[in-house]
Amino acid sequence: MTPPAGSSPAGATPPGPAPISGPGRRARRERALAVVACLLGSAAVLFSAGSTWVSARVQAATGAGNEVVAAPLPVSWSGGSLAPAVTGLALLGLAGTVAIIATRRLGRIVVGVLVVLAGLGIVLTAGGIALDPEGAVRGTDEVQAVVPVGEPAILGLSSGAGPWFAVLGGLVLAVTGAIVVARAGTWPAMSGRYQARVAAPVDAWDAIERGQDPT
Repeated sequence: MTPPAGSSPAGATPPGPAPISGPGRRARRERALAVVACLLGSAAVLFSAGSTWVSARVQAATGAGNEVVAAPLPVSWSGGSLAPAVTGLALLGLAGTVAIIATRRLGRIVVGVLVVLAGLGIVLTAGGIALDPEGAVRGTDEVQAVVPVGEPAILGLSSGAGPWFAVLGGLVLAVTGAIVVARAGTWPAMSGRYQARVAAPVDAWDAIERGQDPT
């Protein structure tokens, strides 16, 4: 017996989804690389913010007669204490890893712009500390705690690689955000199967409240 038109012969494997074309595969790969780059840049900044950026010995240099009034005390500053804004900007970049996938063209452009701004803010803040660590630490609470009155002397100041590591992470975020803005229109949006669906009613009363017939 001839099977009806449009039906598959018995035992035949139903056709699967159409394969993704070359441009579509490339767009997905670009989007995945942008997500990974955004994640790595944010992680680099967050990791560096927890490390020691600057260390020194702080001393109350002069008294009434210009003499030393106290022995120097060692003080260290982490990226989080010197530049708390860097941590917040890195968290913004981290949120971009999800938003790049979840948003569509216009929303993705906005996300890209925010990631660019976050990256540039990190570069400027961390770069300023790396170039002038003494100016960055002189007015901090740590110095005020050691020398509450008078002019402090910052001795033996040394800065680590933390600020530069944060600058590198900020550059990665800025470049990634720029790529997102430029390529937003060519990348696919999240598949509909990942979008939220209305939950099925759990009982008759729930069905009635939803306006459904429980029978």
